[in-house]
Amino acid sequence: MTEGSSRTGRDPDGRPARHTEIVDVHLIVRRAGEVLLARRKDTGYADGLLHAPSGHVESGEDVRTAMIREAREEAGLALEPEDLRVALVMQHQAPGGATRTGWFFETAYGAGGEPYNAEPHKCSELSWHPLTALPDDLVAYCRAGLDAYLAGDRFVLHRHAPDDPVAHRPGGPSRSVPLAATDPVRPGPAREQPHGAVHHIELWVPDLGRAEASWGWLLGELGHLPYQHWESGRSWRRGDTYLVIEESDALTAPHHDRTRPGLNHLALHVRDRPALDALVAAAPAHGWTLLFPDLHPYAGGAGHCAAYLEDADGFEVELVAG
Repeated sequence: MTEGSSRTGRDPDGRPARHTEIVDVHLIVRRAGEVLLARRKDTGYADGLLHAPSGHVESGEDVRTAMIREAREEAGLALEPEDLRVALVMQHQAPGGATRTGWFFETAYGAGGEPYNAEPHKCSELSWHPLTALPDDLVAYCRAGLDAYLAGDRFVLHRHAPDDPVAHRPGGPSRSVPLAATDPVRPGPAREQPHGAVHHIELWVPDLGRAEASWGWLLGELGHLPYQHWESGRSWRRGDTYLVIEESDALTAPHHDRTRPGLNHLALHVRDRPALDALVAAAPAHGWTLLFPDLHPYAGGAGHCAAYLEDADGFEVELVAG
């Protein structure tokens, strides 16, 4: 669990020393729309508050190695390098003025085993919380990181005022400043949306609750974050693109027929074959049926490893491995 401060001073010859600061790592464990948090205990810093599993990078470590170690030490997870994805990088200034840089990594629930409290002398509990309804009793630094993650920000400055508390302050001023990132396709001084890129996809569904149960689970497993929420609709976002499901008053049919003119299916990437197999195994419990089971996983042709799922309302999704 993170704590400490930046280091400044003078070299032995009296010259001002170069500025150094702590680098720490934070793990966002995703279980669909939930995130795993740990309650700090007897650490001397922010005890009683919730925080993501985290810690300092030690001498000789890179940030990924440190994250794998901290995940094992705090949550008992045996992660592999390929289980981790960089979510964001944040430079944080504490109320006392000390700065540090935090790397926030994301991993999916199930990677590395079942999480458990591996440091009961430093942590009183591990618990799951909805990403869109986070508890108030969080360390402000961690809360700012999770808020940035939800917003899709990748590089963030977070600078406390001197009188700010360490704890998140509901309704208090935001101390986060997102930094513009260059587009990976069209580098430039500021982020631009690529001309012609998909902005969003909207599906009209006959039963919002049923669709939310099936699509919400699937999109959450694929790394999409809850985005918008209104009486007749929901959306999930990944990067700059989001998917909407809406039970519109203007619907003219009670069921989607993918063989009629219009949308036939959506196709989404899945990390690899084991991840695809896990989704297919879990899908029936969330309202999905495997199509073409006798040809699975090559119903789309030799060399095309994919699963074709249909929900209760006739919508089809193709999950492509690799």
